[in-house]
Amino acid sequence: MPSAASASTGTPDAERLNAALAPRLGAARVTAVQAETIGTGQMSESRRLRVAYSAPCDLPSALIAKFPSDDATSRATGKATRCYEVETSFYRDLRDALDVHAPQCHFVERNGETDDFLLLLEDFAPCRQGDQIAGCNLAEARACVDELVRLHGPLWNSPLLARLGWLNRSSPDQRLASYGLMQSVFPGFMKRYRDRLTPAACMVGDEFARDAGNYSSRIAPHSTVVHGDFRLDNLLFTASGRVGVVDFQTVTHACGALDLAYFIGAGLDIDTRRAHERELVEQWADGLGGYNVTLSIDEAWLEYRRFTFAGFMMAVIASMIVKQTERGDDMFMAMANRHAQHVADLDALVVVRG
Repeated sequence: MPSAASASTGTPDAERLNAALAPRLGAARVTAVQAETIGTGQMSESRRLRVAYSAPCDLPSALIAKFPSDDATSRATGKATRCYEVETSFYRDLRDALDVHAPQCHFVERNGETDDFLLLLEDFAPCRQGDQIAGCNLAEARACVDELVRLHGPLWNSPLLARLGWLNRSSPDQRLASYGLMQSVFPGFMKRYRDRLTPAACMVGDEFARDAGNYSSRIAPHSTVVHGDFRLDNLLFTASGRVGVVDFQTVTHACGALDLAYFIGAGLDIDTRRAHERELVEQWADGLGGYNVTLSIDEAWLEYRRFTFAGFMMAVIASMIVKQTERGDDMFMAMANRHAQHVADLDALVVVRG
């Protein structure tokens, strides 16, 4: 995966692809590119590229290009939160050390000064993108939990995690800063969305804002690679039956139950989640046993309850720091209301308060 010190923004043309893919092209050249906008990303732009070559080569005829958002606010947020640095680093340093079904990376480049970047990734088509607003069924949820096992298991408590400086986004100081941001944007969030929030969401927001210090100061009992935004919009249901996982802009090392609670809390409708979440937590804990991870169901359940707050906090913060769109508003409201009910159902405030 070649990398360079500079990167250009926008959809790459044939000239750009020839430069980026030169080591793989051999005698061939890119002669034509057709681009199609895909995805619902708030922080970056994604295009499906249909690529024509002058001669046979070992590159596919379709690639996914990912680069910074064209919205100034989202772009500034991406730089401030290090999202672009983190995702490019994931494909450079971590992707091949994990078993999760992440796209193969054909090219990665980021300019450390401007934060411009370009990723050329495997296209999982034909596939169906998950829909965070609509949710998923139980069979789909089980397939997604299987991918979480493959993400979390290989580097569970690995010393490699501490050696990757870019991966450390969850130190006590960083967590405290995140919860401080939550507290600072929450009044604006309530002003903008109050009419669309359930009573549970209003209650959880008020209570959590007061207890954020307790939540942020706790040290997790284990650490592994976590996606940080493992939700349906970032999951692709492929023809192979595997779930493709994309959008690694929020990867860090932390407690694996963060991803699990975040996914289940908003990926399932409330009734399905209530009926089946315990068995999904058991599936995750049992699956980790295949990687020689010892985690009892009671331990897993306690951490799962603790991280029911993760999705609510993401909905509050993200809705206030990225460009506002109609679909974005619908998605953030679905997340906030489902996650808040999750917190209430599992009495998670008691866990946070210790």
